Amino acid sequence: MILTAMAPVSVYPQKNNNSINQITSSDLESYISFLASPLLKGRKNGEEGLEIAARYIVSQAKLLGLKPANGNSYFQPYSVMKKSMDQNKTRVQIISSGKDTLALYEPMFQIVPTGPSDFILDGEVVFAGYGIKPDKYKYNDFDNLKTEGKILLVMDRAPMAEDGKKCLFEEPNWTSAMSFQMKLATLIYTKAKAILFVPDPKSGFQSFEESNPGIAGYFKSTVSLNREIPEIVNPFMSAMPKVIFIHRSVADALLKGSGHSLEELQNSIDATLQPHSFSITDKQLKITEVSLTEEKVLNNVAGYIEGSDPALKNEVVVFSGHYDHIGASESKVNTGADDDASGCAALLSMAEAFQSLEKKPLRSILFLWVSGEEIGLYGSKSYVDNPLFPLENTVADLNMDMIGRVKGVADSTDENPMTDPNSVFVITDNQSKELVAIANDIAKKSPLDFDYSLSGRNHPLQLFARSDHYNFVKKDIPVLFFTTGLHTDYHTPGDVVEKIDFKKMELVTRTMYEIGLTVANRKTRLIVDNPFSSWGKSE
Repeated sequence: MILTAMAPVSVYPQKNNNSINQITSSDLESYISFLASPLLKGRKNGEEGLEIAARYIVSQAKLLGLKPANGNSYFQPYSVMKKSMDQNKTRVQIISSGKDTLALYEPMFQIVPTGPSDFILDGEVVFAGYGIKPDKYKYNDFDNLKTEGKILLVMDRAPMAEDGKKCLFEEPNWTSAMSFQMKLATLIYTKAKAILFVPDPKSGFQSFEESNPGIAGYFKSTVSLNREIPEIVNPFMSAMPKVIFIHRSVADALLKGSGHSLEELQNSIDATLQPHSFSITDKQLKITEVSLTEEKVLNNVAGYIEGSDPALKNEVVVFSGHYDHIGASESKVNTGADDDASGCAALLSMAEAFQSLEKKPLRSILFLWVSGEEIGLYGSKSYVDNPLFPLENTVADLNMDMIGRVKGVADSTDENPMTDPNSVFVITDNQSKELVAIANDIAKKSPLDFDYSLSGRNHPLQLFARSDHYNFVKKDIPVLFFTTGLHTDYHTPGDVVEKIDFKKMELVTRTMYEIGLTVANRKTRLIVDNPFSSWGKSE
């Protein structure tokens, strides 16, 4: 271990030392620092920051001498349809008896069904506390409350201590970012027509966008490929009440004149651990949601190095990573340093290493930076549906997504598997025994340990199907997916450059380079002995 720490490069075959040395932690840091700059505003699909990132990658590809893969262009455009709320027409109206109607235009987030749609919803409102009934604590927000056909106003989380940090009931899921999901199983039986969630006052948040900046972007809009807006046809979902997150100002306006405020109600519930649910009389609520649809053009970026063998150069080994992220939420930018600026940087460093070889690999090498990953793996799907190199000539895809972090103190649950400084998760479903054998041979010569524990179609986290390699899988192309894990900063503003371990990232990138170089230089093509098409299911 001391030897590898002092001289990590010396374990690699001597013939490739010079090229491997082109992959450095300083270069990786330089690339990530630009791509994860707050000035790019989180590289959200369809926004200017993503275009800036794409042009930066193209400029670096040119400097490295990569050939444009789409004729004379590095860009591979494709269209998506974006459906979002029309903020000028979407509104909440509070209709008071004998008084003027109050109209509010604060942003709302529709959770069920997911994303914007067109509807008018009206009715009486019932305040239902936290919307829970844990038998263990003999607490029931719905006791003696008529909810059928009503609109329920429900606070997020559960009874909290005075500081708003500790839950008074031992149920950690009620204080998680997705606590509303835990409540839906109970709320659906109320037969309410809609559930309005509002941040509880002790949280200090005014809106869902403030409390869940990494999640809110998903619910602002829906995006579909090939000009088709998906419709929800699940009968279970259609039977559920609409679930909408509203702004605190809407809840305050609803409660005004009732003799209660949201803050007072929460304090009373928390102090007594007794429900304070009631019907809000003399008021009707009307929600009008209007959507608008627009076409957006996104780009994959693709550059390649031509192989040196007259015949084998027609075959290609693909290195892939996604350069999009989830954007900003109000004043907080989700910079996505690890997700996946790290993978994009690794591609650039590997390209430099391949270019430095005196003799290029026998097969061609394609470096593919895809967009649309965060909205449905759309960039990689667009690529495999319209490949720049024939899929029948595509030997393997080596995908990287989040390869720059080391396990932290908070990364200790099954939902946040992480690796230590000298290991990396390698995810596969063994489509090609030869590819896995090559990877393991490289691992034996590297100080980096491979952890396959997250692999396979049946793993609960489903990481095998959650990144861009999966679209290659479905075309019977063998893959290896590299990641250092799902840290607790995933999809939050905490995913920043300062938390990247660049020495580890250098090690991961060099190891992936070795695997790709070995595959590209094989005299024979990889045998795909466990293709997706033989798995007995269609997708």
